[in-house]
Amino acid sequence: MTTMTKKIYYILPLLVTLLLGACTDTAFDDDSQQLVPLTIDAQAGETRTSLSEGAVQWTEGDEIAVYDFKASKHQFAGNITDDATRFVGQITAKTESFAAIYPYDLGSETAASYSTLSATLPTEQYMLADGFPAGQNISVAKGKRNIDGSPSSVMFYNVCQLLRFTVPAYAANKVKSITFTAPTAVAGKLNIDYAGDLPIVSIASSESKTITMLPPRGATTFAAGTYYLLTAPVQLEGFSMTMRTSDEKTYRLASSTTFGGQAGRIYSLGNIDLVNTPAISVAHVYDNGVLQGTRVILTGAPIEGQAWTATIKNSSGTTVRTLSGIGDLTSNESDASWPYLPTGNYTVAYSYTTSNEKTITKTVPNFNFTEKPRFGLTLTAYTSFSYYKGDGVDKNIVTANGLDPMTIYEPKATITGVAERILTNSKYTFNATNTFNGSLNSSSKGVYTYKNYTVSKYQAYTLSATVAFDGTNSSASKTLHITGLPYKAAPPTSSDWSGSPNKWNSDYVRMHNNTISKSFYAPEDMSVTVRQNVAVRRATVGTTYTLTCSGTELSKIEPGYMTTQEDGSSFPTTLTAANPTISCDNSYGNPATLFDEGTHAKIYSIIVQYR
Repeated sequence: MTTMTKKIYYILPLLVTLLLGACTDTAFDDDSQQLVPLTIDAQAGETRTSLSEGAVQWTEGDEIAVYDFKASKHQFAGNITDDATRFVGQITAKTESFAAIYPYDLGSETAASYSTLSATLPTEQYMLADGFPAGQNISVAKGKRNIDGSPSSVMFYNVCQLLRFTVPAYAANKVKSITFTAPTAVAGKLNIDYAGDLPIVSIASSESKTITMLPPRGATTFAAGTYYLLTAPVQLEGFSMTMRTSDEKTYRLASSTTFGGQAGRIYSLGNIDLVNTPAISVAHVYDNGVLQGTRVILTGAPIEGQAWTATIKNSSGTTVRTLSGIGDLTSNESDASWPYLPTGNYTVAYSYTTSNEKTITKTVPNFNFTEKPRFGLTLTAYTSFSYYKGDGVDKNIVTANGLDPMTIYEPKATITGVAERILTNSKYTFNATNTFNGSLNSSSKGVYTYKNYTVSKYQAYTLSATVAFDGTNSSASKTLHITGLPYKAAPPTSSDWSGSPNKWNSDYVRMHNNTISKSFYAPEDMSVTVRQNVAVRRATVGTTYTLTCSGTELSKIEPGYMTTQEDGSSFPTTLTAANPTISCDNSYGNPATLFDEGTHAKIYSIIVQYR
């Protein structure tokens, strides 16, 4: 690049002329077909208004805005000669310093100082084949007025950067608009601080992040050729270009490369091929709430109507899906190898053949799939109370009375809402844990069965289990009741019953004036049968033996003089939640007499069962 200068001559105190020498541009020979930035250095001071056969020139009709910091901007019209361009206009008398902005209509109306210059870069630019958007390459200059009336010379500096792209021949006269989108503001009001030797340009983040490019005025589509987009001189961390064609189709190109940031420089974007970047859609599929797997859809073939293929790999480099066909490609959840795609990063590589028979392979890296699976977990187990109540099992009193009262049977966690082809696929891992002390007995197809285990207290027990799959946990809990039933004491023992009878042994409990009792756990009022096997003896003094359940008298025995009355009866009753206690009471006895002859009661067994 050669440096171009603009000279301002003061013919009269209020007249200004500006000269621009031509320069040759040698930086337009990029033949790259890839969408990657290419930085081409331009010397400080270069300015552009139009291109003509490789030479940068002023154009007839160019106008500049001149600021004397005392009034509104002044309009200066250009006068082109063979060796210079002269701009003539008027400024405020006695002005010593001034600044100028090209073009006139983009400069702000006023400027109070060199540090408060501003201009507006349009968000809609009419492009020009092999040149700049007409009248939009904003440039600034500053200078001092020569008191003796001699001409003043200044140098104009570009305040924008240029992004160059090419419309290839096959796309000629198809594109009607191009939208450039950046991650930061690129057009709108430019703030120019020219207090130093070089202008410093900034743009507020609230300005526009998009610029719409339209064909040259008078045209409806872009002809083949090279075009230059003007943006604020900001560093761009990626961009996208969306092309809309006359038949209402949309094509999009994108890049994540960082480039730009210097005014007066040209950055190459390459060709704008009308090739789609396929959109990736990944979603889990459910049938009646059951996870079937994952469906992948690639929308938008790279070239419409031509066959293409795609391969999806996980972060380990394993191929999880392959797709091929014409138009949109779909890989369903019925895929035998990978019906389900776990969350994580994937790469999508796709290949297609261009109209000139060139095979192109592109990779879309780091596609992050974040959808969590939805599934459930049920926890089952049963106790004797479960069969009494019909809680999770069929109500069956016979079965209830045949079970061990202190055992929790067959704790089992079952995954729900996941298809068998996922549960049985070795590529997927399900991890089950529990908060109870039943060790795992077996596992198959998402069913985790634990060993029976025995508890030590009559109470409610809450079991819980958790299954982890693909970063998602599903938990379930179940409350089970250990009531202590069915119960048999043959006879009651001192470790199990409360009270202080006269004699505990392996055959019976002998009571005189004593009471013994046994408490159970009743989550609700329960229908039970209480059966006793007792013998009550009266000697010379009478006694009364009673059997009660939850405070209700079930049996009263008052034997006759010097007789023994035996009883082995069963009593249907209710064991209440408020007082789940069985009591045996004998009102009188004399332990000083012979045990076999004195007044007493002998309890051989007490049985309590559900009914």
